[in-house]
Amino acid sequence: MKPERWLQVKEIFNAALEVAPDRRAAFLSEAGAGNDDVRRDVEILLHSFESGFLEEPIVGKIAERIAVDQFAAGHRLGHYEIREKIGAGGMGEVYLAEDTRLHRPVAIKFLLSDSTLNTKAEKRLLREAQAVAALDHPNICAVHEVGESEGRSFIVMQYVEGETLEARIKREPLPIGESLAIAVHIAAALTEAHSRGIVHRDIKPSNIIISSRGQVKVLDFSLAKKVFVEDGDATQSLLSQAGVIAGTIPYMSPEQARGKEIDARSDIWSLGVVLYEMLTRRLPFA
Repeated sequence: MKPERWLQVKEIFNAALEVAPDRRAAFLSEAGAGNDDVRRDVEILLHSFESGFLEEPIVGKIAERIAVDQFAAGHRLGHYEIREKIGAGGMGEVYLAEDTRLHRPVAIKFLLSDSTLNTKAEKRLLREAQAVAALDHPNICAVHEVGESEGRSFIVMQYVEGETLEARIKREPLPIGESLAIAVHIAAALTEAHSRGIVHRDIKPSNIIISSRGQVKVLDFSLAKKVFVEDGDATQSLLSQAGVIAGTIPYMSPEQARGKEIDARSDIWSLGVVLYEMLTRRLPFA
């Protein structure tokens, strides 16, 4: 795929995400008029998005035509040295790196260098850093720094060695006692966030990691939203638009899925879905 076409696909895709699901078909008919190939690619991306592709590298026909910038092992970004790529998604990539000053491993999340609507993407990255920086809790992954290098914004986070709850659920059944213990830790993290007026909005097994020592950490506050919005806060106002859907469909509360205003109770709903999945290894709602 030529860069010009990929930029066009991404621009329409990102715009489609701002449209309520029941109005997307009409939007795509207008935005993709005269170019069936572009519309098809956008529809593939939307389908992948709704299936949770943000947690895995993009798959399918689109993947064969998208070239994503990557940093090689040993690449230096200030006092950070890249070790290996450990994750990728629709908005960016995550690398394991070495903090050469403090001699500790860190996780660095980068925005894609050619990401369209970069201003909005950068606001999301900054919002994640601001949300987590306000939180101090052993069950929340800490943020160390936000910066920019080689034209790419990044956030430096605590590196937690372990496996996601999603992988743990798939690997073998979880005993009831362990499931409840994990749920208690997630609830403790959410209590801290909610006490600061922050709603996570994307609680799901792939955003929970269990360290090699058994410690539970909540990750990815990129969709976090302050319950009380200050006037003039353009980023939060954007998130508060009626009809904007943010999150992962199987774990959304009904209000969140409908694009309505939500509060801390939406995270509690999502936690209930996660607990159900831990106990049964399936989702409660088909």
